[in-house]
Amino acid sequence: MAKGNPHSNKLVGATNLLGTLLVGMLLHTAVAYLAGNDSWAYWFLVLFTWRYLRLVINLAGFWSYQASPRPPILATRTYTPNKDVTVIVPTIEPGQEFEDCVLSIARNNPAKIIIATVGDVLRTKVLAAIKPVGEVYQDTKFEVLTTYVPNKRAQVANAARAVKTNITVMVDDHVFWGHKMLESLLLPFEEDAGVGLVGTNKRARRVDGLGTWQRIWNTLGALYLERHNFEIRATNTVDGGVFVVSTRTCAILTDILQHDDFLPGYENERFLFGWLGPLSPDDDNYVTRFVVRHNLSIKIQYTPDALMETTVGVAFPPCRKFLGQCRRWSRTTWRSNACSLFTDRSVYISQPYCVYAVFLTSLTNFAAVIDPALVYLLKQSLWFAAYPRLVMGSLAAWILFSKAVKVFAYFRRHPQDIWLFPVQVCWGYFHSLIKLWALLTFWDGAWSGRDLSAVPVDKGLKSQSISP
Repeated sequence: MAKGNPHSNKLVGATNLLGTLLVGMLLHTAVAYLAGNDSWAYWFLVLFTWRYLRLVINLAGFWSYQASPRPPILATRTYTPNKDVTVIVPTIEPGQEFEDCVLSIARNNPAKIIIATVGDVLRTKVLAAIKPVGEVYQDTKFEVLTTYVPNKRAQVANAARAVKTNITVMVDDHVFWGHKMLESLLLPFEEDAGVGLVGTNKRARRVDGLGTWQRIWNTLGALYLERHNFEIRATNTVDGGVFVVSTRTCAILTDILQHDDFLPGYENERFLFGWLGPLSPDDDNYVTRFVVRHNLSIKIQYTPDALMETTVGVAFPPCRKFLGQCRRWSRTTWRSNACSLFTDRSVYISQPYCVYAVFLTSLTNFAAVIDPALVYLLKQSLWFAAYPRLVMGSLAAWILFSKAVKVFAYFRRHPQDIWLFPVQVCWGYFHSLIKLWALLTFWDGAWSGRDLSAVPVDKGLKSQSISP
């Protein structure tokens, strides 16, 4: 793995800081010029720029994105799925979705699939679930590894130690691939030897036959993933950064997982300067930060072949699980982004744009506060006094545009759900309350949205691997 030169890193960091200061001075000059002697207009423009400049830049990044291309047909490839890829699937729910997940992975012909589960009861269920798949896809090796703690990090770590291939793909147990997923995921490693981690674009399955209440939550979950797709594709284009690479599906160099420092920190991550922890959630944020800290690149492979599907917002009762997930994700944002900014600090060197567009703005992104504040400041300005309908109408149109553009792709695919767009807007304001509650309870490291206490755990045996 690459190791950074500390003197070079300091120089890059100083250069990025100087560039940021120059951009800030230019923006201040432009805002002051536009506002003239109107202090209300000045502060309106300051807040508007802070909130929406990243959207303008992200739109440019999103539209100019380029995926890693396929090499010529006759070109020699460094990595192939059936020789170089092991897939790790942690699970505590080996039901129908798990079976469909494993089948979709096996169709990609990886060298090995490791199922990381918990206890003897679940191990038996996993073996029964994957047996038919193993009988069909005999070129892929299947292995079941057990721990006796219902903890995703412990399960993944147990499996990571057993990987022998160059590339490891981590997958959640309720995602579904197309048959060219692995081929597409390997392309960034072929294109750039400095890539250490590859993410995908995500999509929630639109489940048919739902009632109105479940349809709302299924759509909110789908739109959540659409916004994430927009953000990671855009920022990865601008400076190579992302807020996180989701371990729903991601490919990583095995050398990273088996680095001397990776697993000890992964299994025992603490936060708030080491005072609290160890953490159970936030595992994908840890992986992302580790890769950035070791000067390896991240690539988002946003193509139809790299599309993974998942289920969101359809569990019963739908609101309870999804709201629990939102609380957990919001707490993760506070913990991980604060870590990136104040304790890890690698992002200042490698991702200067993301420092503003992801990490700093995430700390102030309360739509229920900022949007009304913009309306108030504009209403006090001389602009409003001169052209009340024009300026207020323009602001309202921009706010609606900003809320629609990131999720436009979903409504283009499913125009029958357009009636839920106002619900999405209201949800964005309600989410400010969730985010505030997450800040006040950031110390809570529970895996909310899933009852781990209900997982059957047998403690009589030692962890072992079993092949079907």
